Amino acid sequence: MSSSSRELALLHARELVRDPKYFYFALFFPFGMLAIFLGLGFAMPKNSGAPDFLQLVIPMAIFLAVTSAALTVTAGPLATLRTKGTLRLLGTTPVGRARLIFTHMIARVLMVTAQAAVLLGLAVALGKVELSRLPALFGIALLGLAMFGGIGYLIGGRLSSPDAATNVGTLVQLTALFLSGLTFPLQLMPDAVRTTLGLLPTSFFADLMLTQISHGAPTHPVWLSILVVAVTTAVAVVLAVRTFKWDQGETA
Repeated sequence: MSSSSRELALLHARELVRDPKYFYFALFFPFGMLAIFLGLGFAMPKNSGAPDFLQLVIPMAIFLAVTSAALTVTAGPLATLRTKGTLRLLGTTPVGRARLIFTHMIARVLMVTAQAAVLLGLAVALGKVELSRLPALFGIALLGLAMFGGIGYLIGGRLSSPDAATNVGTLVQLTALFLSGLTFPLQLMPDAVRTTLGLLPTSFFADLMLTQISHGAPTHPVWLSILVVAVTTAVAVVLAVRTFKWDQGETA
């Protein structure tokens, strides 16, 4: 990485940490939801036929960590930079759209790395993940970050209103969570609904995590899930770079 790219990455990292409205929510939200669902899992009668919340709680928390970093602290803050005119100034430099997005994402990758390390440590302590599966789960988390990051930059790269960008990002996050099979197992849904939702790229990402969880029940083979997530990532990133706007009045 060149010195100018490094300085730009550090600038984006400082911008991220100095915005508590986005940063602290994205940092602690997965752990708050983890505590809630752990409580539900321990309180749920084991013979009631209800879903095993303890089985799904770790992949759910990782899903929230990935999507919070890729959407909540990406789309809104990026739109804020456009509103303030910062992106317009950067657009007059040799930075370029792809380089801006790359350096902007570095701090998000580091944040998810730290969150994933803690969450996976808890998963091992709870006996829900074998120690040998941690590298694969960590790689899956980064792959998901790339996919949702592309979506986050596609949203933040086009919308001029920070509130609108944040709301759209949150909508994508919650919709993906509830329709991926992590909150409500797809096996409990009607066949037609299960088949349709199983074709969503977000469901393939969730499936990848389930392949590494004890007693997980993935729907798709690993190679297919990796292929779908990778292709979705490539399409989202290309669209995000090509449609990125430096200024509010820019049309393309």
